[in-house]
Amino acid sequence: MPDERLTNIFEELNRLSSRRQQLIDKRNILAMLIQFKQNNGQNEQQYSRETEELKEIDEQLKVLTEKKLELVNLQERSGGNHLIDTTVSSTDSPPSYPAPQVILDVEQLPRHSARTQCPFCRQYITTDVTTKAGSAAYIVCLISILFCCLAGCCVIPFCMDRCKDVVHKCPKCRSHIKTCKKL
Repeated sequence: MPDERLTNIFEELNRLSSRRQQLIDKRNILAMLIQFKQNNGQNEQQYSRETEELKEIDEQLKVLTEKKLELVNLQERSGGNHLIDTTVSSTDSPPSYPAPQVILDVEQLPRHSARTQCPFCRQYITTDVTTKAGSAAYIVCLISILFCCLAGCCVIPFCMDRCKDVVHKCPKCRSHIKTCKKL
């Protein structure tokens, strides 16, 4: 008889754990949807339904957690704590920082490494960035020569990344994606 009771507790704990995980996943997706709508400038009224649903999920999770704790206590009193790992995990809220954005239009790539889709191999990658002397470095060098800076100061623009062009390459297929020119 005690084995049957422990089996029932075990099955109920499995059902509760499964339901809790479903609710946690749904909560995380709703939180991401709300964050997305906030980032796109929608006001609170436009995503109030999702906010209400998020509150309902939190309440359901609280009830399920209490039921799970009761079943764990009942299982321990019955002497069957060896049947299942019954750690109760807390639900973490989504991170406070935004997810990295994938830039699909390579013409909008910034002067630093960025996530994008390679137009050649179609893989989602983080670009490798190198710098090379471009027209801005040569113009600054020429201007410094015109102002009589012949003592080597004219080569300083070739040592500064601010004056150079930025080259984005795919780390997988090594294809040239875009060059961001300073001028």
